[in-house]
Amino acid sequence: MHIGAELAVPTQIRKKLRMQLEKICAALEELKSRTTFVESISESSLAITVGAWRFRYEFEPDRNRLVVVQAFQQR
Repeated sequence: MHIGAELAVPTQIRKKLRMQLEKICAALEELKSRTTFVESISESSLAITVGAWRFRYEFEPDRNRLVVVQAFQQR
């Protein structure tokens, strides 16, 4: 999992995001044998909301990791 330091997100939100992404990683680990599903999510942009923040992330199957690519505070 990678959450870029350049994303200006409050520490508490970053911690909650990390916990949620860890759960997603664990679920993906269980599903890795389902290649069609893994291929599908690796070609998609995914999103998660933590508090008033919305994050866009992607799955990199070659590196087997989630990468947060965008963060913005919802109004």
